[in-house]
Amino acid sequence: MKLPSPVPSNLHAAALHVRHADLKRIDSNLYRSACPTCAEGILLVHRDQHTLLLLQNANCIACGQRVIYTDIQELREREKPCSTPK
Repeated sequence: MKLPSPVPSNLHAAALHVRHADLKRIDSNLYRSACPTCAEGILLVHRDQHTLLLLQNANCIACGQRVIYTDIQELREREKPCSTPK
């Protein structure tokens, strides 16, 4: 992977609407995906610092491309703890 330039090339590009489920995973990690724009960077799923809810927006750490996960609700559903039968 190349080191990012001082100003990432796609930092000001329009955000891409993508399905997280369709992205290529990095190291089989559910929350790390290959950037669909530069294919060299990584998209990380972030969390709200107060609620820890998964956030819909991400940026590539190499090129700066912004993405909006259109299937964020599905990701959030996977995180809900299973209820224990009484």
